[in-house]
Amino acid sequence: MRVVPFDHDPQHAEQLKAVCLATASERARTEERHARFTLLMYCEPYLEHGVAFMLLDDDGVARGYSLSCEDYEAWKPKFAPYRAQIEELGQEYRDRLVDELNYYETVYEKYPAHLHIDIEEAYTGGGNGRMLMLALLDKLREDGVPAVSFGVASNNERAIGFYEHMGFKRLTEYTDGIVFCMEFGE
Repeated sequence: MRVVPFDHDPQHAEQLKAVCLATASERARTEERHARFTLLMYCEPYLEHGVAFMLLDDDGVARGYSLSCEDYEAWKPKFAPYRAQIEELGQEYRDRLVDELNYYETVYEKYPAHLHIDIEEAYTGGGNGRMLMLALLDKLREDGVPAVSFGVASNNERAIGFYEHMGFKRLTEYTDGIVFCMEFGE
């Protein structure tokens, strides 16, 4: 297993989208509109306009990713076409979109970057998540990003333990989730 920057290869892009859906909710795996929302909200914009790293197996197949928007304000115009597509999916998805974007707006000043990380279940453990996260965090630091935040479901105990082990701090908790953050300092 190795971690490399996303190369914009269409085959790798499709593999990363498959990872996104394979690690998403049951609903995203079984309902076409929910799958589309998941890809538009959490994957495609980052592959096309963000910072992305891939976990590749020995055959060069992507089995995981770490994705980031380094600066939410600069990213917003790039996200606009995805937002429009999400809004077309219906009120439920418009509401979720607004909730997500409101979160980014409230933490932007101190935490301009946000991230997503997903790995196919068969490839978790063994340091793969750590390699993906470190590649992304190193890139954010290198690019002068001061801090990053992201959310996780409060029932995802394995992920929570991973993030805490990686040095992330709890920023806030809400009904069914936790927001983690990390400041990079000077």
